[in-house]
Amino acid sequence: MRVWQGRRIGVDLVEVDRPGHSGKGQPFEIVRFGQGVAILPITEDGRVVLIRQLRPAVGAPILEIPAGKMEEGEEILTTARRELLEETGIEGAALHLMQSIYTTPGFCDEVIHLVMARGGTAGPSRPEEDEWIDPPLFLSREEIRSLVLSGGIRDAKTLVALGLGGFL
Repeated sequence: MRVWQGRRIGVDLVEVDRPGHSGKGQPFEIVRFGQGVAILPITEDGRVVLIRQLRPAVGAPILEIPAGKMEEGEEILTTARRELLEETGIEGAALHLMQSIYTTPGFCDEVIHLVMARGGTAGPSRPEEDEWIDPPLFLSREEIRSLVLSGGIRDAKTLVALGLGGFL
């Protein structure tokens, strides 16, 4: 049963029967988000492009790869191209799906598709009105590793994408 619906998420209250405990359903809240795409942009010279974006849920801006929610019926790579252009200004990159991950399966159904973007042409970014994004940063492998080790990058999707991309 849907107990709350917002602009981007919904919350359902469901009854879950645990294996081996027949008849003892437990109430469980599930945040319904759907699917998103996160892009690991890599320039021709091997630098990674990150953005610093205000994330009100954690009360601070964080370093992360560009990402966004998939629209209903939208293809993964279509979303990736759109979000890459909006948040970094990069277009014309070669894209491929690296992996799809559950972000927080303990309470949320969100799946993020991690896409690698190689090359492309950088231009001005075009964030949406509700996004607070600084200009993109172009970071070397050494800068990425230093930021990870110092706690400067704490975003899970970014850490997983960097690992899959061979930057950690």
